[in-house]
Formats: sequence, structure tokens, C-alpha cells
Amino acid sequence: MLTLQLLLLAGGVSVDLPAEAEATGATIMLGEIATLTGDDPEALKVVSNIELGYMPAPGYSRTLHRWKLERAVTLLAPDIEVKWTGESACRVEPVVEMIRATDLFETAHKAVRGLFNGEEVTIKATGIISDISVPRGAVAAVLRADLTHNKQRPGTWSVPVRVLVDGTPYHTAWIGLNVELYQELPVLLEPAPKGTKLTTTMFAVRRVRVEETNSQPLALSLLSDAVAVRAMPAGHVVTERDVERPLAVNANAPVRIEIVIGHIRASIEGRALQSGRIGDLVTVRIEATGKEIQATVTGREQVTRELKRAR
Repeated sequence: MLTLQLLLLAGGVSVDLPAEAEATGATIMLGEIATLTGDDPEALKVVSNIELGYMPAPGYSRTLHRWKLERAVTLLAPDIEVKWTGESACRVEPVVEMIRATDLFETAHKAVRGLFNGEEVTIKATGIISDISVPRGAVAAVLRADLTHNKQRPGTWSVPVRVLVDGTPYHTAWIGLNVELYQELPVLLEPAPKGTKLTTTMFAVRRVRVEETNSQPLALSLLSDAVAVRAMPAGHVVTERDVERPLAVNANAPVRIEIVIGHIRASIEGRALQSGRIGDLVTVRIEATGKEIQATVTGREQVTRELKRAR
């Protein structure tokens, strides 16, 4: 109420509109394109902060007619007397900030690289990345990569890098990347026809490039006794889709439970409540106590539960 009374008593604001002006930010403010004078600081602040709509893109301009500005001021500051001088229209161009192509690439690269948690990867751009220009804000533009998924995946990526001007998204640059992932994995030493029962002696662990696939490569410990469901050439990295892995633990069958605490190992009798293959997490019951726990299948009729050492 006090602010309104002050505005009613104010001596008014004079607005001198130039023929051309430059402005910053994502929206145009009256105080940036016109010269405002008056005796009341509060009234000057109100009129100066009146928004006049979107900022034109770099390389373009926007013409603001004075009659439209007068109407906007009347609607948004009806209690302030405003006197207009100057031109009948003002052509506004944005002050420009250049976003370098290298910064766009580094933003996308950093976001994707962060998903691989120390894995050996090579990330390269798949096409030309160009500099872009955006309206300059009160502070430097911020770049933010918004990944469409967070899965570790080799192959081609299209990463959206948002350009924020004064905290508001202004432009999205799509950055094409190619990700090459290298891991130490078991590879077949000889061709394996369909129906072959695999053994660990048929593999050697080598550094290989992981190809883009929807199926997970299998560790050497998971390949023993697996049966090939398709023919595989020498040098092939076996995935879940390539083999049928037999059950190592059957539901309601007895199992040996190995409890590991640091370097201490102890074995107790138990019973599986779920079937599982090597590497699966299953629920088992300790026969002596009836307690149910989860453990990892590590062999035929064998599971392992690792416990943290008490500090």
C-alpha cells in the first residue's frame, strides 16, 4: 500500500525512445533500449523492468513500435505517469555471445565419459560441430548436457547440449559422438559350432573392442558348461544370447553356503528357495537356524554370501 502511494505521488517518468538499440538477455527490457529519467527511483525501477517480449536471434532484429510500448506500460504500470519522446519505433538487435564448438564438444564428451566409471573408452565427434551465437545475458551462458539415457553403451550417440541464457534454455545443439569401449574379455580360441558345450579352456582373456549390442558379454566364470545356441567364429566374444546356461542351483534342493568375511571363509548347509545359474542372486535358507538370506550362485549346488567385516 505504501509503495502504491509513493507511485501516485511520483513526478512521473520520461521515456526517450531511440531509433536503434542493442540489448542483452533472452527478453527485452524497456530500460535497456530507452533512456529513462525521473525523480522517483521506485517508479524508474518499475518502468525500466517492464518486459517487451522475446529477444531476436543473433543476426536478426526486432522493431518495437512506440504505440505498443505505450500500451504495455499503461497496462503494467497504470499508476505511473509516463511521458514519451523520441522515435515512433525502435529496431532492437541482440548483443551476442559466441559459444565455441570446442566447448559444445567438451560438454557432451564429459557427460558421456562420466557414465563409464573408469572404463577404457575413446570418444570422437561423428560430424562437424559449429560455433553458435546466442544473446548475451547478465552472466556467461551455461552449457548443460541432458543425456536421454544413462546406460553404458558403445556406438553412436546424439547428445543434446542445452545453452542457457540467464538460466533460461535458449538453444539446443545436438552433438554426434562415437564411443569405442575396450575391455578385457574371454574370446573363443577356435570356432564353436551350434550345440558345443563350452569349457574355460576354449577361451583366452584379451583386450577387445566391445561392439554395440543389446546382449551382455559373459565373464569367463559364467561360460563353463554353457551350450552354444548358434555357431560362433574364433575370436568371438560370447554374450548371453549366444549360449544356454544350465541351472547350477535348483529350487528346494540342498546347497552349500559359503560365508566370506574378509579372508575368513566358512561353509554351512542350506537349501535353495530359488533356481539359478552361476552369477545369479538367489534366496537360500540356512538349515541350522532357518534364516533366509540372499547369496550368489558360484558353482554347482554352491552359493556365496560376502559380509562386511565389523569395524
